[in-house]
Amino acid sequence: MTAMRRQCFLLVVLALLALTGCGKKTRPLPPGDVQPAAVSDLAYELDEKGVTLTWSLPTQTARSGRLPYLIEKFELYRAVVPAKDYCEGCPLHFGEPLEIPVAEGTKGQITYQETLLRPGHRYVYRVRSRAGWLVASDLSNQVSFLWDTPPQAPDGVRVAEGEQMLTISWQPPPGLLDGTVVGDPYWYQVYRSTDGKNFTVLGEPVSVTQLVDKQVRNNQRYYYLVRAIRMHDNTEAAGLASAAVSGMPRDLTPPAPPQQVTAVAAAGGVKLVWDAVAEGDLAGFRIYRRLSGETKPKRIGEVPATSLAFIDGAPPRGMSLWHYAITAYDQAGNESQPSMEATFGKAE
Repeated sequence: MTAMRRQCFLLVVLALLALTGCGKKTRPLPPGDVQPAAVSDLAYELDEKGVTLTWSLPTQTARSGRLPYLIEKFELYRAVVPAKDYCEGCPLHFGEPLEIPVAEGTKGQITYQETLLRPGHRYVYRVRSRAGWLVASDLSNQVSFLWDTPPQAPDGVRVAEGEQMLTISWQPPPGLLDGTVVGDPYWYQVYRSTDGKNFTVLGEPVSVTQLVDKQVRNNQRYYYLVRAIRMHDNTEAAGLASAAVSGMPRDLTPPAPPQQVTAVAAAGGVKLVWDAVAEGDLAGFRIYRRLSGETKPKRIGEVPATSLAFIDGAPPRGMSLWHYAITAYDQAGNESQPSMEATFGKAE
């Protein structure tokens, strides 16, 4: 529907409302059937730059009917009061509204950002929608916050890698952006990304300086930012985000050791055989040999996971007993404990 057609439609509606002449009378169209529903979800989010306001584009009339036209613009009302002069419930002076046009085809949520806010002042916002100059909604719900100097970024952010988990830790910020040290409590919001560019909120803000992320997969790199949130006068003020840090969860659990290791004589030397190991990412087996009187075994070979046998083709001469043990290792490099030794005796 073009702007001209919308204006014509609304003029017809107003004419119907005013119709009281002779002849057959039509039922007056109640204003609630054409008036847009008031915005009820006006919300705000603070960061170190300022405030971001969001609200939903109305799609229904005040009486829950379908809007017969498109919203053309919003009027944003703002009151700014020095913190020392503000009192809850006192009348507020809203300046001339800021007009925010709505592009044709816009759906869902409206976003408006305001920067260059004045520290030590309380900001109060309301919004209303308008279809041209004829029809406007009632004012929305009211949001209010105290703007103060945001905190610096948290110090010493680091990531400790574990199995299917990453632990992010940090230290409180040294103070506010202007260098002021305050005693207000801090909360912290952690953000996560898999590409180092597109970060999303990870969980709710925490009051401690550590967060364990278990919603991760081994061998996938994750990136993190941390932002301090200052709690002051019932208002949350988010500060600078830290530099990005990254970590990769790793498989730290070794496979089970091989069982039923047996050593028998073979044409080429001593043949070792053992049972298969049930491990999804098994990479192979390592073979160790210890001579009688030695305490530390020597690694003498390695075979892939598909092999369950090994031939020791060069056993040392001059010994009557050789002791063999097998370990299993996975694709992450984790090695199992040695198997029970298999002893082979050979007389000279």
